[in-house]
Amino acid sequence: MKRLDGALVREAMIAIAYSFWAIWLTVPLIFRMADGLPKDRGDPLLNTWILVWETQALTERPSSIFDAPIFYPHARTLAYSEPLLGILPFALPFILATGIPALGYNVAFLSSFWIAAMGMYRLTRAAGGQRRAAFVAGFLFAALPYRFAHLMHIQLLYLGWIPLAMAAWIRYVQRPTWRRAGDLILTVLLMALSTWHLAVFGAIALSLLGLRMAWEGRIAPRAWPGLGGVVLACGLGIAPVAWPYLQIAPELARVRTLSLAHEFAAWPVDVLAASPDLRLLGPLTAPFRMPGHTTHEVQLYVGLGISSAALLGMRSSPGSSLRWSSLVLVGIGALMALGPFWTLGPWQIPGPYALAAALIPGITLIRAVARWFILTLIGLATLAGLGLDHILRGRCWGIALLWLGLGILEGLAIPIPIVPLPRPADLPEVYHWLASQPGKFAVLELPVFLPLDADETIRMYGALVHRKPLVIAYSGYIPPDIREIRERLLAFPQPGALAEIVRLSEQGVRYVLVDRSQVQQFYIRGLCEVSRNPHFRYAVYMDPYDVFEVLPNPEPLLSPMRPIKARFGDVAILRGYGVRWLSPGRLEVGLVWEAGPQPHGSYSITVQAFDEQGEKRAQRDGAPQNNGYPFHCWQPGEQILDLRVLEGSEEELSRISELRIAIYEWPSLVRLNVESAYPVVDRMLRLPLR
Repeated sequence: MKRLDGALVREAMIAIAYSFWAIWLTVPLIFRMADGLPKDRGDPLLNTWILVWETQALTERPSSIFDAPIFYPHARTLAYSEPLLGILPFALPFILATGIPALGYNVAFLSSFWIAAMGMYRLTRAAGGQRRAAFVAGFLFAALPYRFAHLMHIQLLYLGWIPLAMAAWIRYVQRPTWRRAGDLILTVLLMALSTWHLAVFGAIALSLLGLRMAWEGRIAPRAWPGLGGVVLACGLGIAPVAWPYLQIAPELARVRTLSLAHEFAAWPVDVLAASPDLRLLGPLTAPFRMPGHTTHEVQLYVGLGISSAALLGMRSSPGSSLRWSSLVLVGIGALMALGPFWTLGPWQIPGPYALAAALIPGITLIRAVARWFILTLIGLATLAGLGLDHILRGRCWGIALLWLGLGILEGLAIPIPIVPLPRPADLPEVYHWLASQPGKFAVLELPVFLPLDADETIRMYGALVHRKPLVIAYSGYIPPDIREIRERLLAFPQPGALAEIVRLSEQGVRYVLVDRSQVQQFYIRGLCEVSRNPHFRYAVYMDPYDVFEVLPNPEPLLSPMRPIKARFGDVAILRGYGVRWLSPGRLEVGLVWEAGPQPHGSYSITVQAFDEQGEKRAQRDGAPQNNGYPFHCWQPGEQILDLRVLEGSEEELSRISELRIAIYEWPSLVRLNVESAYPVVDRMLRLPLR
């Protein structure tokens, strides 16, 4: 019992040490857990959005989890990106407890380093390695240089699930128990449901290991009956999640071709290129990063710590199933990462990837071919664990410290880049306003971006507040019709783009948000163009957003208008007015203006409602159409319909007997002179309500 307790204490200390190692590798993230994201606001914010959406769906309506509110009116749109369900357990408790998406994501991000370390530690131990060697192997794997090329891809950072699943497999088939079967099922599910990359790569790793162990007779006879149950349980857990992805797989296959795979293929020199974010390796390997070719996808530097230990592992344990399967993984990953076509002088010949794609067309769904190198990294890291066990067995910690030092130097990336991310409560006011609008409708935010960038992900982040579906969004796959819509909307606010928005309104789009800070000269020209269109009603301005309500079938709201003629200086002539009750507490007032000879300037209109005792009961100020058509848009002789709603209690509005209207300069508040046959008091036109 004491020996068991001591082992548990040592295991706990190693787990804690790995936690501190994860924190150190990602400094200063630990100080920005609630208000920052690692790397950028592209894929990290997309994955934050996925984790929050899944949290909301699972706690409110689990059956709708794949009906994510993007690419409206498409359904099952979560399947356009990675599932991340194997990562969600690390984020969900923090998102639920605090309501801070960044905190949930960052906890999951840090946990990926811990999972990597624990996965390789457990695999080395399962293979018979001593604790010291396993600790160093996990230490090196967590600091793998490849990880820092993919700080924005949390799904790939969880590659530690693969060695963890391999360790669970070895432990189960050597001495099967219910608990070990449960461990194997759990790790396989977490691996497969994190990302389909890991599902494919992990399946290959487990299959190779299982076949070799069966060949060598290393699977206990008692394990065979239970393996069927393990496979069945994993299949039942994966199938409901995989089904939506299988439904769109043919569509993805049409765009993810061999030629696209060739664009993302690695070159042999890429094994010498490391991420620029690494403080030492970045500058040292800069000569091996090829202009026009090297991106984060092909920064495949393995690391001296792992590669040197792996060389030792190749010489040790010659009969080891793990050694054999690791060597095969190294070969498969390297050959597949080189892509479908290999260039040899003037010739281009098909590679193993092209042959595999011919046999299994679904392979091309993994667009970034260089990611197959993950199999090579898993194989080398596993061999490194075997090699470390060989050289450290019976030796002092001094030699182990040499490899620990290599891990520290090669994994040195601090400070990693952190971008700010506001909490939901601090997002622009317009998102909170949208949340208060009743009914089911979709939202369109403009301008659209080509190429898609972080501005789309921040809009998706805002949608977590208002919970309305978006037409345009960012994802791993964008449907063709959404791409076409995006192309047409690039011309906003030209007539073709406005016609496209009206078409979308017939499908359920109700509000259009226009970010003035992103649309050049929108306030001067575009606002006028949109406000003149009868399908667009100005709703509200919340800096920097102009919000329009789209009316698919606009109808005259006030008919008939009472004819009138009232001249307000040289700015405008009032030609008619009318009213209608929208509800006991809401009165809509319609005014027909004709722009005068000099309409431009800084003016505003006030419409006030008075009772018979001359007491004011309601008021609404602003340019026509709810502040949506400013005077600088007016053209002499132009007719403008000005609709505004006066609100108040039912008792107050029931007493209204007359309207008073004026135009005043801003900011002096001086009212213009009024000439009319109707009464005028204090430069305000008095009009009877009834």
